Amino acid sequence: MKNKKINIGIVGCGNIAEKYLEQINNYNNIQLIGLTDIDIERAKSFSSLYNCQVYESLDKMLSDVNIDLVVNLTIHHAHAEVIEQILSSGKHVYTEKPLAMNYKDAKRIIELSKKKNLRLSSAPITYMGEMQQTAYKNLTDGLLGKIRLVYAEINHDRIENWHPNPKPFFDVGVLWDVGIYALTVCTALMGSINRVSGYGKVIMPKRRTLDGEPFKVNTPDFILALLEMNNGALLRLTCNFYANDSKQDHGIEIHGDNGMLYLGSGHDFSSPLEFIEIGGEPSIVPPIRNGYDGTEYARGLEEIADAILNNKPHRASAEHAAHVIEVMEAIDNSVKTNESIDVYSDFTQPPLMDWAR
Repeated sequence: MKNKKINIGIVGCGNIAEKYLEQINNYNNIQLIGLTDIDIERAKSFSSLYNCQVYESLDKMLSDVNIDLVVNLTIHHAHAEVIEQILSSGKHVYTEKPLAMNYKDAKRIIELSKKKNLRLSSAPITYMGEMQQTAYKNLTDGLLGKIRLVYAEINHDRIENWHPNPKPFFDVGVLWDVGIYALTVCTALMGSINRVSGYGKVIMPKRRTLDGEPFKVNTPDFILALLEMNNGALLRLTCNFYANDSKQDHGIEIHGDNGMLYLGSGHDFSSPLEFIEIGGEPSIVPPIRNGYDGTEYARGLEEIADAILNNKPHRASAEHAAHVIEVMEAIDNSVKTNESIDVYSDFTQPPLMDWAR
């Protein structure tokens, strides 16, 4: 492409938008053009802070020929519809997770992106973090030998104690809101899943917002799943919207014949990483390079922009996102039926970041 930057527009100015907007200027291959939101005043408040245009509607944004890619930060249940609208307008899409709320919709929008010859990429991209890539590099180099067991934890606290609008997250459920992070990291590092068994329960049904408004939780706020991976390993996933200051936190333990690799967080780019050889003592695994402190959400935008500009595949593929959606849908079905559910989709694991090779 002649342009050396990808011009982006953002639809959805909720809580997560600020994270992206704070980080966009870290990269020289993306340029923020404008914002839109169903609450236009909210979009205006962000535009004044980040010196960009406000569009009265998504249609207005999509009619702007200067925009190459639209970042979808709308609520979970709107994702598939909004993505379809963006693709139909002829623009590339990067979306917050999940890609869609069911596998059927995910497949449909993937097919549309291919038909239109457009890029479709999805968060979470936390496996692109420095310590996650360090773990990935060690796994691909065979540090653990044969991997047989994985424990992944997402203890996400009681989000009503800090989030200004928690109810939509409880409606979508802990699995689809935050369990998706652990599933995406584990599948990025170790490959696809073929069978799941799940258990779910609402363990704290009565909650209150920060303003004191009571609300009831109907979707499981606790999920336990056993997942069979195509590499032969068993993955146990635990996630909840309840445990406060858990020692397990957001950790991932990967156990192989040669020892255990412990990643303290699947989404903190500067997470601690330890290796314990069988019969040995814990040792700190040094990072390939120093990591961002926290989660750099906009790294996914930089990565797809680089892929577009250099005509190469992007790492955060829609096929990977769709596989994780099928896995989560299977877990939900297993919770309801008390039966194990097969998963049929697959994807190509993302390659290591260039700097991690």
